Amino acid sequence: MTDPRLSRALDFIKAHQNPDGGWGYEPGRTSLVEPTSFCVLALLARAESGAAGRGVGFLRSCLKSSGAVGINPKDPEGSWMSYAALLAFHAVGAAEEERRLKGWILGFEDASGRFTEDEIAVVASRYRYDASIPGWAWTPRTTAWVEPTALAIIALIRTGVPSTEKRIRSGIDLLIDRKVPSGGWNFGNPYSKAYELEASTMSTALALAALGAAGVPKSRPAVAAGLGFLERALAGDVSTASLAWCLLALKSYAGAAPSVPELAGRLARLQKEDGAFRGNLFETPLAFLVLSAAPILGAAPREGA
Repeated sequence: MTDPRLSRALDFIKAHQNPDGGWGYEPGRTSLVEPTSFCVLALLARAESGAAGRGVGFLRSCLKSSGAVGINPKDPEGSWMSYAALLAFHAVGAAEEERRLKGWILGFEDASGRFTEDEIAVVASRYRYDASIPGWAWTPRTTAWVEPTALAIIALIRTGVPSTEKRIRSGIDLLIDRKVPSGGWNFGNPYSKAYELEASTMSTALALAALGAAGVPKSRPAVAAGLGFLERALAGDVSTASLAWCLLALKSYAGAAPSVPELAGRLARLQKEDGAFRGNLFETPLAFLVLSAAPILGAAPREGA
């Protein structure tokens, strides 16, 4: 992707910053933590400190006394979007905010510790996964799911937490446990009672990006099957965000098909003349970061976990 096209993506981001310093998913929409964090990351990658600083100010307005970050300033407690704020605080060098938020994410309470043995047995029988494995949920104290678990793992590892950390190992175990037997991952359940559920491209890409970041090798059956699923899925239509996460996941596994350059070109061709990807203020900075190989989403650790 040429530098002028990358610059146009930043121009689109800067043109649609809200007065409060944040960004919504679309121009003019209410500022939220996930799109704001990714816009900040893209701006920081090109030393656009003014707009990035205003974005960080919005993120700080979403901080809670626990160290958590809500989805916006009105959110009374922390949420799954904290993963994105952690990446932004790390990139800008906000050490105290990063430290406290990292502690909150590592101590995140899902529902796994509250299930009884009977409830765990029922889930195992009906949905064929282990509900006792701690992971991350969309909201605290509820059931953990594949996507928020994958996002938390990615953010923690990219901000310096080792993959051997107990909570990350648990998240990895959850992802491996939740794989769909025929290959890939979906939102969380491999089965709905008697029926195997279909995997999705987005969930599979996020799971593989997390496992790749943690150094889980492609020799693991779940990873090999997931890569096979992605190869089949990428033969059809794929959303911009899914394509970006697929590219990040495949960069973690040398020799994975399709080739990374081919996939990068496919993603780059989705950019519009105004610099945007689908007019979206999350997908645009995400695509920018992946295509520009920004360090915050850079090469994964060596395999071996």
